[in-house]
Amino acid sequence: MSYISEKVAYLDGLADGLGIEDEKQGKLLRGIIDVLSAIAEELEEQDESLDDLSGCIDHLYDEIDQIDESLFSDDDEEDAFDEDGFLEVVCPSCGETIYFDEEMLDAEEGLICPSCNEPVSINICDCDCECGCCDENGEEP
Repeated sequence: MSYISEKVAYLDGLADGLGIEDEKQGKLLRGIIDVLSAIAEELEEQDESLDDLSGCIDHLYDEIDQIDESLFSDDDEEDAFDEDGFLEVVCPSCGETIYFDEEMLDAEEGLICPSCNEPVSINICDCDCECGCCDENGEEP
């Protein structure tokens, strides 16, 4: 029971205690108390609706945060490529600087250095240090 409902119930109790129901003023007072009671009930319903809406808004904010995270994580991967769409990598075997495009990264057969024909593994680093220290999931060790 809300504070307003408690106050209306108190007024109702006072009116009962005064025993003024038979008088014209008593009828008026009883009518006012009934209206106050209806207003208090409506306010309680509005509070419940606001609580429900607040929960929905919190849920929407959580979903928006998840969408933002997925969008920003895609941007981090795209930032690894230069303006022409190539990723610059130094071959760990021969030390030659080589370039791969996005289609090459998605190839099932893996990446091969064109200079030494050795396999090359690539980790796109999310920590903005461009050191390649992040694992496959983009997390620092």
